[in-house]
Amino acid sequence: MKLVDAKEHHTILKVYQDYSINTIAQAAEVLRDRDFYNIALPLYQYLLQRQEMADYYYGIGQCYGKAYDCETSLTYLQQAFELQPDRSEGTNYYAYILEKNLLMDQAEQWYQKALSNGYADDLWTLSHYAYFLEKNHQLDAAERTYQDVLQRNPTYTWAMKRYALLMLKRNQSDRSLNLMQTAIEQHPKNPFVQLNYLEYLIICGDGAIYETHLRSLDYPQLVLPFQTLIDLFDYFWRYLLQGHSNPEKLIAYQQKVAALKDSIHRDFDDLNELLITNDGDLETWKQMTHLLVK
Repeated sequence: MKLVDAKEHHTILKVYQDYSINTIAQAAEVLRDRDFYNIALPLYQYLLQRQEMADYYYGIGQCYGKAYDCETSLTYLQQAFELQPDRSEGTNYYAYILEKNLLMDQAEQWYQKALSNGYADDLWTLSHYAYFLEKNHQLDAAERTYQDVLQRNPTYTWAMKRYALLMLKRNQSDRSLNLMQTAIEQHPKNPFVQLNYLEYLIICGDGAIYETHLRSLDYPQLVLPFQTLIDLFDYFWRYLLQGHSNPEKLIAYQQKVAALKDSIHRDFDDLNELLITNDGDLETWKQMTHLLVK
């Protein structure tokens, strides 16, 4: 656990088998909770080889999901809930992974189970359920659910971005832009709001406002994770979306990611779709985003 706290990841992977099963399980859970998914994964695999437990299947499944391998994630999560059918912990994440695998009917069932078993007030669950409703073409219900989340917490930035993008989908561009600009005005120092607006402008294709907003960001004063995401979005905007590349910029980004101490897990669905629509370099984009997972 001292190695976990010190983030001595390579040492953890070398020595973990010398410790008791309970200690390894504790370390794996803490690593997963702290977003070190690629480090937790071999620990869970080792545990599962010694004892078949739903918690271990779930832990592996979530690690794969957080590392953007949703197909493998589903395999392990299914085993977790088959082994423990009355399990309530993690039903929300299971629903999310079912959704990511386009199993929408099953996802609806598990979201309802999650909302009925302890997750009704959980904003992550509610906001992702809203996004599920949106993708499942239940736009009125999705809008009501986003509004519910934002009434509970007006600064919940992921739901704010998703709600603004839903308005775009419903041809309400003025309302959409007003929501994002109001967020910037009300939370000018919140880097999550700033990043979401930068991504929003890429999705809208508004180059002029994008450039203005990018220049307004206090980049040198931001912590490394936010600098890294700005670099990621800007490479997407200037190069990948245009069908170009810049090896020097890409190497600089890779070096910056290597210096990160923690994982960055983010929803890139809209940018993935935008790149596919524009026949951009999806392979390089996936490599860049996957590097963010430690």
